[in-house]
Amino acid sequence: MPASLFEPGLMRTCRIQSVIVHSPSLKSFYLPSSLDAAPGQFVNLWLPGVDEKPISISGMRDGLMELSVKSVGPFTRALMDCAPGDLVGIRGPFGTGFSPASNSLLIGGGTGIAPIRFLAQSLRDRGMPYALVCGARSRCELIFEDELREWGCRFASDDGTCGICGVVTDLLDEAGESGLISVVCAAGPEPMLLRIMAWADGRSLPYQISFERYMKCGIGICGSCCLDGSGIRVCVEGPVLGKDQIAQVTECGLPHRDASGLRLGE
Repeated sequence: MPASLFEPGLMRTCRIQSVIVHSPSLKSFYLPSSLDAAPGQFVNLWLPGVDEKPISISGMRDGLMELSVKSVGPFTRALMDCAPGDLVGIRGPFGTGFSPASNSLLIGGGTGIAPIRFLAQSLRDRGMPYALVCGARSRCELIFEDELREWGCRFASDDGTCGICGVVTDLLDEAGESGLISVVCAAGPEPMLLRIMAWADGRSLPYQISFERYMKCGIGICGSCCLDGSGIRVCVEGPVLGKDQIAQVTECGLPHRDASGLRLGE
């Protein structure tokens, strides 16, 4: 088959192989894939007759790609109804992922656990040591809890149903006590990411942070995901950005722009 058929920008159709139900609104979908994807990259998932949306990859194993998705809007609600055998479309992988390094501190919050789990999987495969902390509102929103616990993860939940009662950033000081952290890698809600960056800055630690923004094309043409002050396109230079790149961004912590390009309150 011509190599051009495997270009990231081209749509490939495949059938869902299996589905894991974490909760009625949180599921992992397994698709056949030979993509060479890095932790932190994403694919555009297409549901015929519905829409196409960017989805982070939560794992790659044995010829299968894993996408872990929470129901938050019309597209993801429709995805919750998909079952093994259903046909979907995939474009990608897109974007810039994490750079795996020994002695990384990995931090995942909410659905941000998905790319962090893929990164932990990659580090384990390479025999690289790491520390791992994850948090969510409650146990029912902590994906891969049993597996991550086996990998040495410490947990936090807003309601105390898993791990400490609190937020994941409450675990940072303890995770940093070893003094062996080479880089901080994080994905999750932006307020959490801001606290992590401030914590890392206070300890002169480098970091790699995965950002989310509204995306349309996924290949850097439309500019809908550009970050103010920098011109950085989240779909190309991101979603994972380093400390020096983030220093150019002036919109961190502000409401995200919607499909029209307007920011809430403008």
